[in-house]
Amino acid sequence: MKRLTSKNQTVNSLKYLVLIPLFLVACKKEPEVKETKVDTITTIEKPVDSLSTIVKTERESNQKIITVDASKMPIRLNLEITNPNDQIILKLENLDQPKIKGYVKTETPMNVRINQIRMPDNTFDGPFGPTIEYDTKQKGEYWLIFAKNNMADGEPVGKFFVKIE
Repeated sequence: MKRLTSKNQTVNSLKYLVLIPLFLVACKKEPEVKETKVDTITTIEKPVDSLSTIVKTERESNQKIITVDASKMPIRLNLEITNPNDQIILKLENLDQPKIKGYVKTETPMNVRINQIRMPDNTFDGPFGPTIEYDTKQKGEYWLIFAKNNMADGEPVGKFFVKIE
């Protein structure tokens, strides 16, 4: 009888040993799947139009000179550089505000920046990058010179958008 009891205990012990891994696997929690709601906003990019009136356009060797009336800020223009050595000079006539802010936005990756600014007293400052924020201490005609950055790689030819405010 003793032998039978000990055999039953061994069988019961084995049952429990087999049940423990099953129990652990059964109790393992699956990660909770959270349902998230995502707002979908579609951005539609409209082509930017030239809203500013160009007073006159001139060409001198590798420089295209565009004159605009700065009293009608903001100035928005679509411009294009067709030759790698070209410069575009944007003449801002009648500028009478304490600060100029502006930026260049390209359609495709392009090596173009605001190289220099010329003040009414014929002094220059620069170079700048694709943006400018400049205190204008004098009233009069300012020039913004757009051209390639000689210290950077990339194609200096293409279309770009300029906004000055």
